[in-house]
Amino acid sequence: MLVGSDRRHWFGDLIGRVVGFMAILAVMPALAAYAQSSDNAASTTAILQRLDTLERQNGELRAEVTRLQQQVDATSRSSQITQTNATGEGSQYSARSGGTPVQVALSTGWSESPYKMPGGFFYGVNLRDLLLTEEDGIPYGYVSGEMMVGAILGNHAVTKANLTSQLGVTGDVSTWLATLELQPTVQYHADLARMGLPQLSFVDPYVLAGPGIWISMMSTPVVVKGSMAGNGFRHEDADFQPGGVFGFGSALRLGKLFDMPAAQGLLDKSTVGAEWRFNTLANGQGFSQYAGSIAFGF
Repeated sequence: MLVGSDRRHWFGDLIGRVVGFMAILAVMPALAAYAQSSDNAASTTAILQRLDTLERQNGELRAEVTRLQQQVDATSRSSQITQTNATGEGSQYSARSGGTPVQVALSTGWSESPYKMPGGFFYGVNLRDLLLTEEDGIPYGYVSGEMMVGAILGNHAVTKANLTSQLGVTGDVSTWLATLELQPTVQYHADLARMGLPQLSFVDPYVLAGPGIWISMMSTPVVVKGSMAGNGFRHEDADFQPGGVFGFGSALRLGKLFDMPAAQGLLDKSTVGAEWRFNTLANGQGFSQYAGSIAFGF
């Protein structure tokens, strides 16, 4: 049995143990909360660090995408410049190269006349279309087709060989000659940029050749003159001749020469030029004509 002092010691020890156990019970929630808060803090820190890493990687990825896009844009611009220099953007070089395959040209100038008659003003309308390009095997240029319809309004000549002179009418008697031309031609255009002269890409030189038809009308004044119906009418003697034509010319691409944003679309499809043609008729007649032109593409 426990004596008094031993009992008091045991009882005190028991009380101490109970108090200690209760203290532990009281502290445990706090310790658990502290541990939980510590775990949450560690977890939050880890998440924030991960987010920082992802944001940094995302920024690096965006920078890489931007760099690659800039490289693609630079390559695209370089390709466009190369294609422009090589093919002459705004020209009629090739529809597959971004050019203008079809053009309508208005031409005017001076032309000699056949049959030893004085020459006169020339007026023409030209329809041009692209036929072949370098992609089709044409070296250093392209080939276009053209249909030209023109008229030469020849000047008058005084001659005693006309009808009025043969009938014995005195005084100067004049005869006029007008000629209608139909000329389907093929034209070879040299591309100077492809020949190593990109600084001259605005120039479009060409040579042409093809068949032709000439209808000439020579006038003879009426024999009887006076205030009557038909006064001033001229009898027309027509002459129909086939033949051929050859020549050369050059055009300037307006889109290469002028930078006008408001009208650039029109300028890129327009040219001005000049050419010489020699017409040779089947009956041996031959004559030259000189014309300037302005062409609009579509």
